[in-house]
Amino acid sequence: MKKTIFITLVVACVLVLTGCGSSVSQQFIDKHNEIVALGKEAEQIANLEKSAEMDTLSKQMDSEDYTEAIKTIEVALSKKKDASSKFDLIDSKLIELTTLSSDISNAKVKVSADKFIDVAKKENSVKIKYNDLQIQMLEKTKLMVEILVKDDMDVTDEKTIDSLVKEINDTKDQFDVVQKEANDIQQQYEIAENEFFSLANLQINE
Repeated sequence: MKKTIFITLVVACVLVLTGCGSSVSQQFIDKHNEIVALGKEAEQIANLEKSAEMDTLSKQMDSEDYTEAIKTIEVALSKKKDASSKFDLIDSKLIELTTLSSDISNAKVKVSADKFIDVAKKENSVKIKYNDLQIQMLEKTKLMVEILVKDDMDVTDEKTIDSLVKEINDTKDQFDVVQKEANDIQQQYEIAENEFFSLANLQINE
């Protein structure tokens, strides 16, 4: 009897992990997990607020070490552009996921899958928007620092710096709007994903 229970439990476990007995293919599950993993990588790289570069840059600007500050900005920009590439790749993989969803046999599950894929596309678009804003801010900051590093700034340089500071502040003001949009869409995604996985009898692994 114990052996029978053990075998039953193993089979149940396999069903949850592989999607066996579900209307959703293993290819769909694997693609979803691939997108989730790629998203985590992109967000880790894209997170300026928690990056060592921003802390270093702040200290360099305070000490007026502008030559090193430029190098730090370039490193941060490189990471942001790497994150941008990953977000673009997520877009293409979401298109692949849409194609795979057409093979879902259960109509109700398919509708739910399409819903959460649609929300995922919107969520990724907002992340791209936020990342692009940070790239713009870094690029403008670099332009400003490249002027500050000069030994002999003229009136034109000072006006350019004033203009860049205004543009940087304007860009920062947009962050709050995009962040709220990101928070809202994140909640929608979690609800849509949970609903889909529940209908398909699949387990979400954190």
